Amino acid sequence: MLWIFIGILLLTFILNEVLFHYSGKKLVYHTSADKKVYEIGEEILLSPVVENRKFISVPFLRVDEYYNKALSVEVNSYSLFLLPFQRVKRTYHVHGRKRGLWYIEEASMKIGDFLGFHQIYKEVPLKIPVIILPEKRPLKEIILPYAGLYGPFSVKRWIIDDPLMIRGIREYTGSESQRHIHWPSSLKHDRLMVKQFDFTAEKSALLYLNLESTKPFWKDPDKDAVEEAIVLTRSVMEELTKERIPYGFSSNGYNQTGRKRGYYFPPGLSKENLNKYNEILGKLSSVISMTLEDGLKALSRNRNAYQTFILITPKILPEYIRPLKEFSRSFGKTVVIVSDPVNLEKLPRSIEIYKGVNFIGNADS
Repeated sequence: MLWIFIGILLLTFILNEVLFHYSGKKLVYHTSADKKVYEIGEEILLSPVVENRKFISVPFLRVDEYYNKALSVEVNSYSLFLLPFQRVKRTYHVHGRKRGLWYIEEASMKIGDFLGFHQIYKEVPLKIPVIILPEKRPLKEIILPYAGLYGPFSVKRWIIDDPLMIRGIREYTGSESQRHIHWPSSLKHDRLMVKQFDFTAEKSALLYLNLESTKPFWKDPDKDAVEEAIVLTRSVMEELTKERIPYGFSSNGYNQTGRKRGYYFPPGLSKENLNKYNEILGKLSSVISMTLEDGLKALSRNRNAYQTFILITPKILPEYIRPLKEFSRSFGKTVVIVSDPVNLEKLPRSIEIYKGVNFIGNADS
């Protein structure tokens, strides 16, 4: 009887060693997300799959999946017993807590024997990108006119009238430029009359997002003001798309492609453009590719490609005042939207100015 017991014990030890020796072989793990781009708080569906592609069972397997801290779960762990040629697929739900480009970082597999004598580890690099978009907010709720003199808000009024397309003649109200007075009609009607212009078929805008909030940009950046500027940019793009106004997008945010010189897309109008720009907004960090001053110089060479320039910036730094005055003087219609309303009184009155309403950070509204 003793020999039978010893034989069973030896056989158990041998079987345990054999199973453990082959457990890690032909063991495959991978995971995937249901899509790439998500809103803040939107459910992210993760589907890890573990496959045992051999005739021998895996008596013990522990999987630890590591996610970025910006997601609602940092580590997801579970244990399995895998039969020969068994494939196990599970689903887990997480969500993004803040905007950015985050990753399902990696996974580790702990493989053990059924007697608990041995264990080995296998690291599985994943780097699955997950883009969380900036918060979606109605533009009318998050900006206010700086001077309070612009009347009812509408992005349509940001597109300048075309002096080459005269729709008719109307009475002078005092707010129009005197150079638009139509003197023959004024003499005929014995009162001042002005030309009434129409929009051109090519009316368009260029939206420029500046991510620089301090000089130098890497020294204590105002992250709340930068984040608010990114949210403002998405809201403006959503509004322009809704009103079917063609617009382009440009930014001095660091671009890993495109020779690292920021972003520039000429004016257009399509849902695909909006999705592409929103994805870029989701990936942006506080790193910049150039200063706003250099960006304005580059844009001045293409200013004939659009009618209205919309600048969204965390702050108006003192270094911006002179370049913005020169740019607006040579360009035409310029709109500035800021997160933190500092130095706005130094900008020329020809620029239409709006400020954020302090919905993220500590900017004064």
